[in-house]
Amino acid sequence: MAKSWKKGLGAVTSISALGLLLAGCGAATNNSTTTGGTSGKPSMGGSILLDETQGLKDLDPALSYDTQSDEVVEQLYDQLVTYAPGTNSAKIVGMAAKKWSVSKDGKTYTFHLRSGMKFWNNKPVTAQSFIAEFQRVATKNLGSGGEYFIHNIVGEQQFYKGQAKTISGLTAPDKLTLKIQLTAPNPAELKVLAMPFFSAVEPSYISQVGNKAFDSTKAMGSGAFKLGSINSSQVVLNRNPNYWLKDQYGNQLPYLNQVTIRVNSNAQVDALNFQKGTTAWLGMQQTIPSSAFPEFEAKANLKKDLQKVSQNSIFYLGLNTKIAPFNNKTVRQAMEYAIDKKAIIKLYNGRGIVANQPLPPNMPGYMKSLPSSIQYSYNPSKAKALLKQAGVDPTKITLKLYSSNQPDQLKEDQSIQSNLQDLGFTVQIKSTTWGPFLDVTEKGTAQMFCTGWFQDYPDPGDFMFLFQTDQAPTNNMTMYSNKQVDSWLKQANTTSDKQKRLNLYDKATVQVMKDAPWVPIYYPVTYYAIQPWVHGWYAPSALMDPMARVWIDKGHSAS
Repeated sequence: MAKSWKKGLGAVTSISALGLLLAGCGAATNNSTTTGGTSGKPSMGGSILLDETQGLKDLDPALSYDTQSDEVVEQLYDQLVTYAPGTNSAKIVGMAAKKWSVSKDGKTYTFHLRSGMKFWNNKPVTAQSFIAEFQRVATKNLGSGGEYFIHNIVGEQQFYKGQAKTISGLTAPDKLTLKIQLTAPNPAELKVLAMPFFSAVEPSYISQVGNKAFDSTKAMGSGAFKLGSINSSQVVLNRNPNYWLKDQYGNQLPYLNQVTIRVNSNAQVDALNFQKGTTAWLGMQQTIPSSAFPEFEAKANLKKDLQKVSQNSIFYLGLNTKIAPFNNKTVRQAMEYAIDKKAIIKLYNGRGIVANQPLPPNMPGYMKSLPSSIQYSYNPSKAKALLKQAGVDPTKITLKLYSSNQPDQLKEDQSIQSNLQDLGFTVQIKSTTWGPFLDVTEKGTAQMFCTGWFQDYPDPGDFMFLFQTDQAPTNNMTMYSNKQVDSWLKQANTTSDKQKRLNLYDKATVQVMKDAPWVPIYYPVTYYAIQPWVHGWYAPSALMDPMARVWIDKGHSAS
């Protein structure tokens, strides 16, 4: 499966695309004591080569909101906090912030930054570097998908609406102290701040190059790697020799001198390159195509390189509630019975679990038992009966199915196409590269689309907010709107009562499944392949490949 995902990653689908998903609370297993492990003392130096099936869409951390883009952006920029190293670790630790405190009412966060942090142009990272990025995210004309996450900062909405020149809830008592005041407590606030949206940026550099270049070819971060070069066929990242992070032995990270990411849409070739030892891993952005996976399982020398990881992510079929015939709820409910999900999972060598609701099984709020009225299963006869009840003649309708142009995704598209043709519809598959796919879906103009969602952070709110009216069209690409659901989710976002939050998410889940803007298809089970000479790699909870912590054995550097 090789797919791209949106973050919170809505994503392009397919188990090759499972690499483009979120990683949640599940456990990881591997078949080797050394593969992706941390055997021995780390070695400095060397270069690695990676293949990815899609290029990135955005280089600007304020705009990057898909797995392909974040794979690069996360190597270039620092946030206030991040997740502790380790597969599916949900523990928050300091990054640019060496420590922080939270007021008793949960509404004021005070961060104390590390001293000596610098951007690549040697300008210092200060509290103002973060305030600048919060204000960029909140700038309406920039169109950041992260703006929603800071609605709860005092004065953010006034700034967004052009009624204030600064966000009053963001202050810097001194250069290394940042204070954030919220309108209400948010149980997931630290996890939100770990998102790349809220990175330190260098405002004078952005003013110099302009937002367009900053998002496409020019970068200026403080992260572990510098941007070496970027074009449509590859991205080169070079080691930042002045990075602040050190390991337990006093080595200054990152270990690697260079990472080259090639864009190669042929996932089969990507798998062959790994088998030849040319590339370091098939990880978050590549995964193993369904055509190659049986060989990886059959051959002992490949099977030992596999790591199995359960992720907090989901692939689904989106139905645009503003475009006929899906503006009719009964038609959308017919789609819930029309799709053979088990057949799709077989296309991915069984690497998935049938999905029946937006929240994945490892996520708090997942409903183990759904009401009978929303226990949809593959039943073409039931689907036809609902279409007749809706007064829809499918033989007179041509549907357009949008997706990314990945080989495994095409197999899934064709399976859905076949299911819907069995009902009488004509289905046109609109398959494009990742960027153009997002351009259509994020404008809310795609009638029907296949995508996925990989968590931004391990919290049910990061999945359920996709159904909020105010998230249309960028994140709520089905244009779904239900005022009662909006109300429940708003309450859930601000209460610290865990059981009350879960009860609210239960109500929202049931109503969403009744309204049926999504056909949940499957929860992925991902297999990563890591070369035995690669060490320090793990599958993060909500981030991309941890390149800063990877080191390689001597003699395996890419030429």
